[in-house]
Formats: sequence, C-alpha cells, structure tokens
Amino acid sequence: MATTLLMPLPAAGQEIRCADTMRTGVTKTVRTAKIALGTFGVGVFGMAAVVPMGSAVVGSGEVQAESLVKEITHPNGGVVSSVLVHEGDHVKKGDVLIRFDTTVSGASAQYSAMSVTQLLAAKARLEAVQRGDGTITFPDELTKSDDPAASEAMAEAQRQFDVDREKNASMRGQLQERIAQHQQQIISDQRQAAALREQYDLIVPEREGLRQLWKKKLVSINRLNQMERTAVELKGQSSSLAAQVAQGRAQIGEVRQQIANHDQTVRSEAGSQLMTVNSQLNDQRVRAASASDTYDRSAVRAPYGGVVDKLSFTTVGSFVPPSQQIVDIVPDNDLMEVSVQISPMDIDQIHVGQPARVRFAAFNTATTPEIRGKVAFVSAERTQDQRTGASYYRARVSLSHEQLEKQGAMQLKTGMPAEVFVETGSRTMLSYLTKPLRDQFQRAFLQD
Repeated sequence: MATTLLMPLPAAGQEIRCADTMRTGVTKTVRTAKIALGTFGVGVFGMAAVVPMGSAVVGSGEVQAESLVKEITHPNGGVVSSVLVHEGDHVKKGDVLIRFDTTVSGASAQYSAMSVTQLLAAKARLEAVQRGDGTITFPDELTKSDDPAASEAMAEAQRQFDVDREKNASMRGQLQERIAQHQQQIISDQRQAAALREQYDLIVPEREGLRQLWKKKLVSINRLNQMERTAVELKGQSSSLAAQVAQGRAQIGEVRQQIANHDQTVRSEAGSQLMTVNSQLNDQRVRAASASDTYDRSAVRAPYGGVVDKLSFTTVGSFVPPSQQIVDIVPDNDLMEVSVQISPMDIDQIHVGQPARVRFAAFNTATTPEIRGKVAFVSAERTQDQRTGASYYRARVSLSHEQLEKQGAMQLKTGMPAEVFVETGSRTMLSYLTKPLRDQFQRAFLQD
C-alpha cells in the first residue's frame, strides 16, 4: 500500500516576502545593466570625441616608370626591311631595333658624298689657279680619305689643272714668240739704221767737197744733186728704221700687256668659278649631311638600355609613317611610381609632399604589405576620361625605394593596377559621424 508524503504549505506572509525579494533583485540587475550601458556609451562617445583617426583620400591608378615609357619614333619613316627584336627583349644602348630599306637613301647619300668630294677637288684646283701656283694643295679631307671617290676626284682635278696649264702655257708661248720676233726685228732695224748712219757719215765730207767743186765750176750740178739725194735718202731710211724700232718696242709692250691680261683673266675666271663652287659646296654639304642622316637613321637604334615593351611594326615590307610610334622601351633601373586619379571633390586636400600608402591588387594582401610613398606631382588642370566622361585630376606618387628593395620578390610592371591612400591628417570618429549633419545645418543657415 503506497505511502503519500505531504509537504507543508507556506503561510501567506511568507509568500509576500519572497515576491518582494525577487522584485528587488530584478530591479538591481536592471539598474546595474543601465549603469554599465551608460558607462559604455559615455566611454565610446568620449573616445569618438577625443581619440583621433587617420584620414585619407582614396584614388585608383596604375604603375608606370618614373620617366615614363619611352616611345621610339622616326622623323622620316620608311619601309621595314628587318625587325631585330621582339617584345620582352632586353636591349642595350645603341642596339639596332628595326632597319629600313636603304635603296633610295643609300644611293642619295653616296651621290651627295661624291658631289662634295668632287667640289672639294675643284675648289683646290681653282684656288691653285687663282694663286698662280704650279701645283694643287688638296685638303686633308681628301688626302686622308680612304674613299676611292676622293682619289678619283683629285686625279681628275689634277688632269684638268694640267690641261689648263698647258693651254695657258701655249698661249703665253705664242705671245712670247711674238715678243721675240719683234725683238729680232728691232735688232735688225737698229743694225740697218747704224749702217745707214755710217754711210751718211761717209758721204757728208764727199758732199761738201762736191759743193766746193761746183762753186768752182769744176763739177756739174747733176752730180751734186745726186749726192744730195743720196744723203737725204740715207737720212730718211735711218729715220724710218728708228720709227720701226719704236713701233716694235710698242708692240712688245702690247704683247706683254696681253700676257698680263691673259693671266689676270685666268685668275679672275678662277675666282668667279671658285665663288660658284663654294656656294655649291655649302649647299651640297647640307644635302649630304641630310642624306647621310637619313641613311644613318635607316637603322632605328635604342637610345638607352631597357626592355622592349611594345613593338608596333613587325612585318617586313610594311610602311612606317613619319613620327609614328615604332617601339616602346622601359628604361633600365628606372624607378616605378603610381599614376593616380583624384576626384575633383578631394583635390583641395592633395598637395606635393603628402605621405601616401599604395596597395597593389595584383599581389596577395596577406603577404605583401602596403608600400609607402609621397605625392610627387599634382596636375593644375583636371582631365576628362574620353571613355566614361568622368573628370579627375592627375597625380603621381613616388614609391619608397627602400621598401621596394625589401620586397625583392615583388616585381612591379608598368600598367599594374594600384589603390592609393593619400594621407590628409587625422580626425575624430565623432567628426566623421557629425560632418553630414553639420554640412546640412551650414547649408540651411546659408539658404536662410
């Protein structure tokens, strides 16, 4: 038979005291929670109002070389005859990248150089003629040249010089022969005149004797007149010969003047031709320099060492227009920097020298830290993106070389995307939270 145990029931007074005790405990717990929550709120508010937080302007950009990728162009262009590099190849300064066809430029340079050589030889020949030298003094530019064209030009100038000298010598010889003939004639006339004077001197006494005899009527007048006529004829012939001698001497003077005039004409003509040759030589030197430069530029060379980043022409026979981009080269040992776009709303907070942090999306953020840098450039005018129409200001952030060296495994390449945080100072959290409200109040007061 089961036994039932009965618990004693509390009295009514005891129940009331238990309920009061429970309410008192709950009230204390709620009060404690409120105090703790209030204390936490006050602490958070105090921290938000006092503790500063770093602020930054955020912008997106990409990695580029500090001196920018070098675009190699050609002023004249040409037809590609060979391509000697590929994208990614490393080249040294002076290495040939592309060669142009030289059929026309080579012939032009050769012809121009030949023309200069010929004009130099002609100039030396004419200078020798102008000075009256018996030999040509060629310039070192010809005598020390290994070009066969120089030897040919000097030989041709020497042949022309010799021909002209022989021609002039022949002309002078003819004139000198005329002088000699006149001189011989003068000598002959002088001898005849001397003989006539001797004859005259001989008949003068005889004539005086006949005159005395005629006065004495010892001779006829005819004989005296004959003697007189003989004396007159001798005197007249002597005077005529004297005139011929004077005329011969005058003719010798004229011939000598012809020789002097001929020499002067030769030198004058040489001087006139020399002026023309000098003018042609100056013009031809300019053409030769231009033709030589065009020929030399048929080989597009690397102006510095670096890596071929982009090759625009790779087909032999393709035509490269003048000043068209041919190849891009990233220079060796060129420091990298980040080109960043800054919103026009934030540009007033950006200036050169500000510290910045750069994060590269291409690397694992867990293993690759942010790289420190500084703002190196801020554009004065804003730029508009032609694709999106968005406006922005350009800025460049130079990276810390020391930090890049520490991150040896991190190889930056041009064009890599990057996120840039330009530090603008520090502000409290409360300032961040209340700024929109303060801006609204400020606009409201301005409108009123």
